[in-house]
Amino acid sequence: MTLKRLLLVGVAGVILIAPLPGAAAGQTPKALVITAYNVTAESAGGRDTKAVARPGDVIRYTLVFTNTQPTPVKDVQFVDPIPQGLVYVLGSAAAHERTRIEYSIDGGKTYATEPLIAVVEGGKKVEKPAPREMYTHVRWTVLSSVAPGAQVTAELRTQVKTAPGDAK
Repeated sequence: MTLKRLLLVGVAGVILIAPLPGAAAGQTPKALVITAYNVTAESAGGRDTKAVARPGDVIRYTLVFTNTQPTPVKDVQFVDPIPQGLVYVLGSAAAHERTRIEYSIDGGKTYATEPLIAVVEGGKKVEKPAPREMYTHVRWTVLSSVAPGAQVTAELRTQVKTAPGDAK
């Protein structure tokens, strides 16, 4: 049985799927779907859920990967950048399968389960959890292989900081 390795990246609604080093060439699954829902508009009842999101609205992203290959794949990773104008809702990233969830605060260069920043308090340099406004990417690593035809679902929530066209 051949296990393949995949990296799935969501980029402003466009999904790039690339094999990780050591993956079999030419055997890349192409089935990752990302959907976004305006949770605030849905719960408001009277608001048009297809209207432009307003500052303060919460947007839920759902990522669903389906292994379309005839063999299992391993080391599947979802990497989803936080779009400009949105702020990550702390603690909202989840998956329906066993995954390791990590975050980046440097544009996707490095990841940690809890990103830390150095600050000076009382004349001493200390590390504190990074504020949610600094989060730039969320990464899920599936901890087991994904069987042929199986799906992996991950999600996160963001909050609208500025609407499109608003001054920053």
